[in-house]
Amino acid sequence: VERGVARLKSWRIFRRARCSPNRMTSIAKAVLTLERQR
Repeated sequence: VERGVARLKSWRIFRRARCSPNRMTSIAKAVLTLERQR
């Protein structure tokens, strides 16, 4: 369940970040780091 919620949150962020590509890269790096920690 937690993974599903995290994915929903990340998808919302991705939708907002579509406006700025720079934000997308920073968010993508953050998501990758979170996935590695798990």
